[in-house]
Amino acid sequence: MPNLLTIPRELRDQIYDWTLSDTLPSSRSRELQRERKTIEYSRSDPETLFGQGAIQFPVHTSLPPAHGLLHTARQLRHEFLDSIKRLGVVRYKVDLVDRKDRGVLAPTWISVPCLPCFADRIDVLEVHWRVRSGKTSSVVTSVGESEHFNCNQFNGSLALLQRFIERGVYLLSKKKRAKVRIGVLEIHLNAGWEPELFGFGVEADEFAEAAGLFLDDYLLGEDSFVYDGLMRQEFDAQFEMLVGKIDKVQMYANGALKREWELRDAIARREEHRRNAATRGEVSGDEH
Repeated sequence: MPNLLTIPRELRDQIYDWTLSDTLPSSRSRELQRERKTIEYSRSDPETLFGQGAIQFPVHTSLPPAHGLLHTARQLRHEFLDSIKRLGVVRYKVDLVDRKDRGVLAPTWISVPCLPCFADRIDVLEVHWRVRSGKTSSVVTSVGESEHFNCNQFNGSLALLQRFIERGVYLLSKKKRAKVRIGVLEIHLNAGWEPELFGFGVEADEFAEAAGLFLDDYLLGEDSFVYDGLMRQEFDAQFEMLVGKIDKVQMYANGALKREWELRDAIARREEHRRNAATRGEVSGDEH
């Protein structure tokens, strides 16, 4: 009886390509996506991150469809790793629901070609950011209620990104791994946009513009939510780690590229901005 090793290589390559493009079973299950967990931030616990209390982490994330092939015969593993190289662009896709009425972020992994340990880097992390002012019945974004409300979802998104870089797709894992590198972080505001937030009509293009200005301020260190020197140190360390692991950020609205940030010199630009701000402050003080 034919098996995977006896069929022609061309057919095996088609199977490899199919498994690399398939979605995760957990992303298609309403029942699995209902079970979520919140981890509160504690300044005394270095394993927690400021803002992560806003995240409803998925308890269930399936292994990539290709995972089994990488743990069978040596020949299949070798051929499949070749398929990953031929893939050209290793693209991860995640759905992120942003409940503005409750300050909650709910991520769901949609497509993971292979775990980061089998690829040198993730070329594209594609985030589909879907803002909602109420509950959604979508299968891949159905979430439970939380007793916690954290209005600072921006810090939640940074904490979520840091946990992914440190832990991979299994965001609740207690084990840290070698930090993954991301070529492009793509943020997509899609046609499924809910145009009314807090009683005001907001189009995706307008929101992208406002979010872009907010990100401009963050990259320059204009963090209005920093309360003391210790928090400043924590935020600076997080910033340096993130910009050191992400090459570029792009923001899209309904498929059109709106903004782009190169992060290669982000630390130097932030330091220069602070020096200039300090100089302006000294000049202003002398004038008075």
